[in-house]
Amino acid sequence: MKMKIDDRIYELISGKLDDRLSPMENAELSSWLAEDVGHEEVYAEIKKIRDQVKLLHRDFAPDTENVLKRVKRGRGRQIGFRYWWKYAALFILPLGVVLVLWQGMKNEPVEEHRQFSAVSRPGGERAILKLYDGKTVMLDSTMKSSLIAHEASVRIEMDSNHLLRYSSCDSIGITDANKNNELIIPKGGEYQVVLADGTKVWLNSASRLIYPQSFMGKERRVVLSGEAFFDVAHDAERPFIVETSRMNVKVLGTRFNVNDYDDNEEVSTTLVNGSVEIVSGDQQVFRLVPGEQAYGKENKLEKREVNVRLYTSWIDGKFLFNNTELEEIAQQISRWYDVEIFFSSENVKKVRFTGAIVKFKPLDDLVRMIESTSQVRFSVKGKTIVISE
Repeated sequence: MKMKIDDRIYELISGKLDDRLSPMENAELSSWLAEDVGHEEVYAEIKKIRDQVKLLHRDFAPDTENVLKRVKRGRGRQIGFRYWWKYAALFILPLGVVLVLWQGMKNEPVEEHRQFSAVSRPGGERAILKLYDGKTVMLDSTMKSSLIAHEASVRIEMDSNHLLRYSSCDSIGITDANKNNELIIPKGGEYQVVLADGTKVWLNSASRLIYPQSFMGKERRVVLSGEAFFDVAHDAERPFIVETSRMNVKVLGTRFNVNDYDDNEEVSTTLVNGSVEIVSGDQQVFRLVPGEQAYGKENKLEKREVNVRLYTSWIDGKFLFNNTELEEIAQQISRWYDVEIFFSSENVKKVRFTGAIVKFKPLDDLVRMIESTSQVRFSVKGKTIVISE
């Protein structure tokens, strides 16, 4: 069964499901539904998925503008129902929401040579703690609460929530200067640590943080490689400084995200609340306010307003994307699923997606979702995932 779907119909269906059609528009949609039983099937399928989303209590915002552009590029073509469904998935649901539902759809068998779970797995709580004296502790979700170290000025422990916690002890004449610890997050890992001053840090995959066991002197300085979200304890007398290879972020007490992976061409700092100062090389210092981001290359940082959830949602168990190139998405997938990814051409890297990825879903689900809404194809060769047109 083939049918020609006008882009006006897409707008009417979306409006109907959002309960925002005028009486005249309702009549227009009703007339279209009455024309063909296939029209009713299309509407019923879309409504069914929309109802499932409501049951899952997952918020989303349709990326209507970008999808309509895609629909208009295909105007006039005869679109079969199974291909029209791909457009419906894009129009009604962003990437992550369809992903949530996909597990219940069993009508597309997984080919034997496409067992992505054989070369990947979702990340979890995994880290390596290196103490200043050379002692190494492997941290993961199977650990029970335990005391890791207890010195005169600091107590290091794993609490019942698998949170690595440093607690300063009251000591006179004791200094931990140069007693730096290092928390290393491998690919496929993430971890949280509470520093001795009460600052909480979320560390993303393939990241590392160097920090003193306890903060002494006139500043609180840590060194970051990779990505981390900071909830800094306020201390008006001692600013908190995050040092990376390409910039320094200075704060008194605030919440912000820093992204400075070595394999990323650009760096960024995204401010959720409070205030931060950004320093990069000999560039003039500039300040961010909540909702702003410093981004760019070393010594050429700029600032802009952003949706901070796009840059901080990873600490809540998902990745959000807004018209993001597949190359950038693949970088996050590679780090989180601990898998190598290869693109067959430069054109594939430029394909863009909008939506969300639930971090703890199998990679197979994500692959099926991306393929259903684009011409991109995934395959497994050895231990590498190849993405091609």
